[in-house]
Amino acid sequence: MAVPWTAAQYVARVLVVVARHTGRAVAEVAGESFALTLWTWGELMAMEREAAVERMGERTDLAGLVAVAFHEPQKLQAAELRYMKAAGTLTRALDAQRARLTALAAQYAKAVPVEA
Repeated sequence: MAVPWTAAQYVARVLVVVARHTGRAVAEVAGESFALTLWTWGELMAMEREAAVERMGERTDLAGLVAVAFHEPQKLQAAELRYMKAAGTLTRALDAQRARLTALAAQYAKAVPVEA
């Protein structure tokens, strides 16, 4: 299998990618140790691959949730509760809901007297 670029193109690509990701000038990056620049480039590429895999997982999860919403909407609420628990907002949301329902019950009790 032939490499689609020359050694000079490969070096140039490494320099430009590292400069772009680090916010520095290409000339500055080119003046540093190429071993350090190459290592930095390798780490940047690994991080990009990991981010791409994470985005793929997020899209797959979203597609699954859309399917659940259409076919079994009651299960969507379970997914929402799992998310809220993981995000640490479930207790706060349940407390707020409880307060709203308690206030609503009190208003209802005032509006509709209980017959004995």
